[in-house]
Amino acid sequence: MKHIISDFVHPQDAQAFITFFEKNEHLCFDVREFHKDRNIHYEDIPDKKIKDLLMYYARKNIFFIDHYFKTKTDVWGDMRLCRWKPGHSMPLHIDRQPQGNDTMDFSSLVYLNDNYSGGELYFLENKKEVNLKMKALSCMIFPSGEEYIHGVKEILKGKRYTIPSWYIKLQK
Repeated sequence: MKHIISDFVHPQDAQAFITFFEKNEHLCFDVREFHKDRNIHYEDIPDKKIKDLLMYYARKNIFFIDHYFKTKTDVWGDMRLCRWKPGHSMPLHIDRQPQGNDTMDFSSLVYLNDNYSGGELYFLENKKEVNLKMKALSCMIFPSGEEYIHGVKEILKGKRYTIPSWYIKLQK
């Protein structure tokens, strides 16, 4: 089951993330060519306030995931800021890929803005695409497995800012 949490991010925090990204575009890096100009990873962020805000929202996500999915979780992998420019998209994919060491159990997408065209999040449900235009400041959480195959439609105009993150169940 997918859960959408409205007003997940404070507007001032969303603007701080976007402003940081715009002023620090040179920090974009990813080992995957597909993501190299859209991600700023936690370890590459020199600003303590931005790092602290990212971890605050990671912890906030944990509370919601634990509540909605009746489990206990922790952050899996690096927190990051993501900016999608016109022409960027992502084909249908499954986040959890154990053969590639992507062993997360839950996925989260935090939307910092919605003043762009295109860029809809879409899921494949019953062999049909279901498109979602997420509102600024909202968050979607969902299991990371094959039942939640998803993608991002092409950005047509503007820039789409998100905080993607992943979580793993704690062992009992």
